[in-house]
Amino acid sequence: MEGREEGYEGSGSRTPPSHEEEEFDFIATVEKVKDKPCTVSRVEIVGNKRTKRKVIDRELESVRRAKNLEEIMKRVSESVEELNQLDIFKNVDAIIDAGPEHLPDTAVVTVTVEEKSGYGLHTGVYVQGSETTTEISGSMKNALGYAEEFDLTVTKGNLFTPKQSSGKYSLSWLDNRFLGTRSQLRSQIFRTTNSYMTFSSYSESSTGLGTDWVSPGGVHKLGYELVWRELFCGSGGGQITASKEVLQQAGHNMKSSLKHTLVLDNRRVAGSLMSKGAAVQATTEVSGIGLDPMMFRFVREEVEVVLEHPISILKSFETALELRLKAGAILPWGKGGFDKPTYIGDRFFLGGTGDLRGFWIKGAGPTGQCRGSEGAAEGVTGPSTSSEERKRDALGGDVMFSALAALNFEVPFAPALKQAGIYAHVYGNVGNCVGLGGYGKQALRSCANELKAKTRASFGAGLVWPSPIGKLEVNYCRVHRAFEHDKWRNGFHFGFSTSNLDFEK
Repeated sequence: MEGREEGYEGSGSRTPPSHEEEEFDFIATVEKVKDKPCTVSRVEIVGNKRTKRKVIDRELESVRRAKNLEEIMKRVSESVEELNQLDIFKNVDAIIDAGPEHLPDTAVVTVTVEEKSGYGLHTGVYVQGSETTTEISGSMKNALGYAEEFDLTVTKGNLFTPKQSSGKYSLSWLDNRFLGTRSQLRSQIFRTTNSYMTFSSYSESSTGLGTDWVSPGGVHKLGYELVWRELFCGSGGGQITASKEVLQQAGHNMKSSLKHTLVLDNRRVAGSLMSKGAAVQATTEVSGIGLDPMMFRFVREEVEVVLEHPISILKSFETALELRLKAGAILPWGKGGFDKPTYIGDRFFLGGTGDLRGFWIKGAGPTGQCRGSEGAAEGVTGPSTSSEERKRDALGGDVMFSALAALNFEVPFAPALKQAGIYAHVYGNVGNCVGLGGYGKQALRSCANELKAKTRASFGAGLVWPSPIGKLEVNYCRVHRAFEHDKWRNGFHFGFSTSNLDFEK
């Protein structure tokens, strides 16, 4: 009783609590009446200065259909969570109270919201492959009151090497509740420039527009893109060193494509470092939609599968087996589809931390001899350095696969690394990337034979840090199998990779 007496305000004589107040048990009372009929007579919304009432009402629709108190509480909680996911409110509170006396067995729900400022500025530096990119983006959320978002993004890469710099300017609009559903719709216009001089002696600029629809939960993504692309060769000083395979693709082309992405993921956390389950991502792109006969017409399919399973080797340390397979193919379609090669910007490339460790980025697969290097030695297979003068252009391939088998484990006696999410792995990589010369059985048989005969392989061990923006790896690599013109090196490699199937704990 001493604790209750401290809660009374004022001085002098106090009225002792009644027996009913002493014995009142809120949880027991709710349990007693939760199944009795009760409906919502009114929903009040407080604090929405910019946000349209119908945006909030839409998230509270299920509350109005509740039939008893338990259902009302459950649906109010779910609706508050949905409102928070719109990311336009600082805070969302809800109160359930008894309805008016003339409406027995009813409740009044009051939702109080506190809106965010609606303006944001973000800056960051990212590493993808060998390129360092600086990004600045400004966003404006809920300016019109429909939970929409406008975003202006500017990125610049390779700032200290102007001849190989890249960049992107984009303006996008996002509807978080497209047509009142849980799906999203994003539309954007953009202008990009990318330099591939380091690998393939060309640069590319793209100007276009696109729109993407994402289903609830993100399982399906359907998009359309219309892009005007220009490929140009040269180092900026008038000297052109590109191979003939790259030179023949210089100029303009139009790309009009539909793309569908399916993501299925049933993985779950199985420890502080490991996960358990499988995930698959399949992307299908159909390009060449339109009347322009100069369009590149093709079907591009890319599939990635990940399997992770904890195993018991050392009971004191977390250990898991990871299997990862990535494969892709480009098939031209339409009249004369195989009369010209596929566009280099649409092909698959192989090499680097993300798919074939021990090889340099785009260091494995078809190549073409650069102009001015005709006297270079042919047929030489050996290690190379990243700074070595390049004598051949990476051309990419129409068919690609890479596979990884890794044993991931907690670093023994290093609790600080475990706390930071860093683990060790021992791995083996295989992969290949080849061109496709036609639809016929002979062409397919030749492609399959080349995939098998010239499969690259490497193995090694290292440390992995799954950072919020991708995996950072330090590995000691040994290349077991390489072929002429491949760029690879045994020893320590430091790299960064990203994948949509990297598991986030």
